[in-house]
Amino acid sequence: MLLAGLAASGLLLAGCATLKSHWPFAHRAAPAPAAVAELDVQVPEQGTPPVVVQYWQRNTLVVDLTSVTAQGHITLRPAAGRGWPVRIAFRMSPRRFEELEVRGAQRLVVPVAAGGTAPVTAELPPGVYQADTREIAVSWGAAGNF
Repeated sequence: MLLAGLAASGLLLAGCATLKSHWPFAHRAAPAPAAVAELDVQVPEQGTPPVVVQYWQRNTLVVDLTSVTAQGHITLRPAAGRGWPVRIAFRMSPRRFEELEVRGAQRLVVPVAAGGTAPVTAELPPGVYQADTREIAVSWGAAGNF
């Protein structure tokens, strides 16, 4: 009887190990995206360089502006020997600033959703930059400044 109980306990414990993958808390969090340097980020001479992280999200290069100050300006250029990515998006925090201005082949002003706390991502529509665009000027700050 004791031997049968030990064998049943051993089978139950082995079953728990295989069922662990089906429990909701067994899933690991997705890893953070790997930072890349597809675009050269340049700042004005008087300014302090903001922390601008770039990473790929599928085939879109995301330029992360969630940790920048409330107002600022950067210039983006393709890295040496490379062209522009097919898609570029900007990730922004609604509490940092209210509008984002992008100047390339065309000018675009993107309002940042107010009231939310989660970061938002805005992809640039086709035509804002083209293959022969030398640089993209990006400014951010309060609404109505652009």
